[in-house]
Amino acid sequence: MKINRLVIENFKSIQLIDLDKPNPFTVFVGPNGSGKSTIFEALEFHIPTTDLAEKMRLFGGRNTLQNRLIDSVKFFEFAISSETFVKARSSSYWSLEELDPNQVLIELGIPTSGDFNHEKNEKNYLQFARSFSRLFIGNTDLQKQNYIDDSRLTLSTRMLNLEKVLRRILQNQTTKAEIFEWLDLFVPGFKAVEVDDRNELHWFEDSVPDYFTKDLISDGTYNILALLTAVYQSDEPQFLCIEEPENGLHPEVILSLIAFFRKQCEEKGHYIWLNTHSETVVRLLTTDEIVLVNKRQGATEIKQVKGMNTYSLTTDEAWLTGALGGGLTW
Repeated sequence: MKINRLVIENFKSIQLIDLDKPNPFTVFVGPNGSGKSTIFEALEFHIPTTDLAEKMRLFGGRNTLQNRLIDSVKFFEFAISSETFVKARSSSYWSLEELDPNQVLIELGIPTSGDFNHEKNEKNYLQFARSFSRLFIGNTDLQKQNYIDDSRLTLSTRMLNLEKVLRRILQNQTTKAEIFEWLDLFVPGFKAVEVDDRNELHWFEDSVPDYFTKDLISDGTYNILALLTAVYQSDEPQFLCIEEPENGLHPEVILSLIAFFRKQCEEKGHYIWLNTHSETVVRLLTTDEIVLVNKRQGATEIKQVKGMNTYSLTTDEAWLTGALGGGLTW
């Protein structure tokens, strides 16, 4: 899956945002309340995990979801384009009663070039829908759905089934070895981790003969384990939107974590999108990986800074001094 363009219109604080050729590893940078999570929420809303009426209820109803700053009959418009198709659109409707869940959530799309191939277009959309996950690391206040796909045994949004998923992953010895290598880098004194047949987590460290259970390891360690589980839960390319993954992590661990995400996108074809207002995270990014998020007069706006030269400034210095042109509280 390669995304050439992402357009979201008329959703909560978003009037219109348009991302051109977003980087597979992208970080949305901006202050609290600017709308970073709203971008992820719009993507989550479009995934057909439940019927539309229930989804509308979970997300607060039409009055909450409709952008209030513009006079429009459109409820919510969303488009995602790859090299061969455009997935769109939750088109123009006058009221919730007129919304057709099948049309809104499963519409096959519009070809960008060549002959229209419904079968190929549906396959592309289903790939996007099946690969998408929005994940919360130690911060579940923004959660709307807690979808669990037992058929694939993948993580729920709050990662409440982490032990089950991790147990499945660790059965693959190659994957297990990779995870152990990363944990050895991330966590000093790490020795091993396992999940028993009761789905109880056992964490081993070099200096202690017995294992620790989940309630005895730090939040930061558990968050690292959760992030690794998310990335390794599928051999297929994934689209992961992760809310503030730096929560509870040491700056040195964040350094290794960013390198990990970048490597997984390059080697396995993942799209891993994060949001943050962390100076430490921004310092580790290139301008190609940054999307600035601002809110002006109540409307969420974005700015891509791909290819921008920061000269002698580090990326975080360029951001905090305003040289990047946005993503700040003032």
